[in-house]
Amino acid sequence: MSEVNRAGASQGAGNTDIVDGAIENAENAADEYRKISEDGEQSGSTDMAYYLKLQKAMMQEQQAYTAVSTIMKARSDASLTAIRNFK
Repeated sequence: MSEVNRAGASQGAGNTDIVDGAIENAENAADEYRKISEDGEQSGSTDMAYYLKLQKAMMQEQQAYTAVSTIMKARSDASLTAIRNFK
């Protein structure tokens, strides 16, 4: 494995923590809604609160994926530039 790939592999592990956290938040919100709906106390305000939490979790997940994608693209571009400079 080249030095560039080794450096990229070691830095990439932290990026997945962000994405995993956002996915976990969305799953927790879904579990919370299931518990509420099983209790039979479901109302319009409960639904609205659930959907707002779900929307927030989805936005956080999207932002995490965007951040990881941007970081990986910058790293890839830097690697390609370095490789082209060797030629």
